[in-house]
Amino acid sequence: MRIKNRGYTVLLCVIIAALGAALCPDIEGGSPVAPQKITLDVKGMDVIDFLKMISQQSGMNIVASKNVTGRVTIFLKDVDAWDAFEIILLSNDLAYEVKGDIVTVMTGREYETQYGERFKDKKQVGIIKLNYMKAGEVSKTLTQVKSAIGKVIIDEGSNMLILMDTPEKISQMEEMAKGLDVPVQTRVFALDYAKSDKLNAKIQDMLTKGVGTIRFDERTNKVIVTDLPAKIAEIDEVVNAFDEKTRQVLIDAKIVQVELNDEFSSGINWDTILDELKVEQTLLAGLSMGGKLTISTFLFGDKTKPLNAVIDLLRTTGKTNMISTPRITAIDGQEAKILIGTKEAYITGTTTTPGTGATTTAESVNFVDVGVQLYVTPTVNKEGFITMKIRPVISSVDKYIPTSASTRGVPIIKTSEAETSIVVRDGVTIILGGLMEDTKSSTVTKFPILGDIPILGFPFRKTSETVKKSELVIFLTPTIISGNSDEVAQRPPAELNYSQYYDIIRQKILDAAMRYSSQSSISGKAKVLFSVASDGSLKGEPKLLGPVRPEMKELALRSVKESAPFPPFPKSFREEAESFSITISCE
Repeated sequence: MRIKNRGYTVLLCVIIAALGAALCPDIEGGSPVAPQKITLDVKGMDVIDFLKMISQQSGMNIVASKNVTGRVTIFLKDVDAWDAFEIILLSNDLAYEVKGDIVTVMTGREYETQYGERFKDKKQVGIIKLNYMKAGEVSKTLTQVKSAIGKVIIDEGSNMLILMDTPEKISQMEEMAKGLDVPVQTRVFALDYAKSDKLNAKIQDMLTKGVGTIRFDERTNKVIVTDLPAKIAEIDEVVNAFDEKTRQVLIDAKIVQVELNDEFSSGINWDTILDELKVEQTLLAGLSMGGKLTISTFLFGDKTKPLNAVIDLLRTTGKTNMISTPRITAIDGQEAKILIGTKEAYITGTTTTPGTGATTTAESVNFVDVGVQLYVTPTVNKEGFITMKIRPVISSVDKYIPTSASTRGVPIIKTSEAETSIVVRDGVTIILGGLMEDTKSSTVTKFPILGDIPILGFPFRKTSETVKKSELVIFLTPTIISGNSDEVAQRPPAELNYSQYYDIIRQKILDAAMRYSSQSSISGKAKVLFSVASDGSLKGEPKLLGPVRPEMKELALRSVKESAPFPPFPKSFREEAESFSITISCE
């Protein structure tokens, strides 16, 4: 039959639903009342009195047969009233049927006689007492397993789970809960290198929800973790991975300023220098930042000529001046800074004018770095390669802006900077060139006496300005160290190559020359030739090459002699003795 009227269709459905409810009693456990939470704490109460209490609290209409007897003991907090009703009945071998809004309670035998099947075959009650896991967390897992008619009720106060489902499902959920409710462990991790508060965030996401906890103590740098044994093992691997000794990089830096000759006014021709040294150019990177600043990067490996040969070739392009030879140690991934220059001071003032009284001015001294600044951030990978993030900055005072607080004024800083990153092997030298700078100087030429006369002497004097171009060349040699000592000087000879061995000798001699030259005003240049035996001792007397001033002769020979003995030869050296030459320059 097809009914077109929409209103009749709805009415027919309502009638059919009502008939279905009357003919088919709800033996699946559907609730005839609206859900509401109740708390029960009863012990040894008669079941009839209990049903009366449930009826009063929930509004259910309950009718009990004359054969319903028993005692009720139950402790539940904030559970649904209908769930509590079903739990008590199933626990006391009672059954029920729902007709309309009337709930009839009967014994299990009465139900079986009336419907031909056991009420418990539909549902049973299982109670699980958890010792370690929280009931709320376990219930999330069991809810995924229960059947359509099943329920998982949580009693947080006693940390119990009450299961209502078919016998097969209850057995399955009980077995699963047993596997989840395992004892937890507490482990204290004493950290040697990592910071406990930093590691806390990484471990937090790994903890078992509702079970795992973590605490850390900044004073002792310890992390306390409580969790399941399997999870503790996973966390142990993570802690060991992060709590490793931080690697360090020793950076040998040499900063050379070259006052360029006229033919090199556009800068040093690095292609020519590389060709003359017959060095394989493995990387060339050009950047242009901060005005006319350009960086060219070249790598020199173990098989190249000593670094001193490069510095000697730079002298053919102009007057060279070794500004500084700093050695700094940087932690893996952290920035290190080198400053060769001055801190320019300037004064600023703050004037305060109160409503009454005199006006006051407070002055403060401020400083700004001026000169050559080098920022280096090394990062070491597991294969021993070093990523060097390099940012050189050259700054100078361009002019001053007068202020009321200072007669000289606030300095305006002219800055050129660039930034580049490069990956090199341990012990490879990086050369940064192309850091150009213009230096202006004024020269006054005048006739004696006449040129000093104010105003009238103007025709007798002449002022000329010259601009000198200079290029800053930076040599960087990164070496991975463990941090126990200065490993470049302490390395076993077998690990040193010719270039590194020569640098150790050269540095010892230059350090000695610097000490002696500071004791007296000596200027000049001397080239010394000397031989070193395989055990590091000086073989024979050092000799001077070319004409040398008497005071420079004494300083050069003394610096070489008193720097010996040197480290023994590396195993790669085949000869019993090696000859070396070094140029000592004092200006």
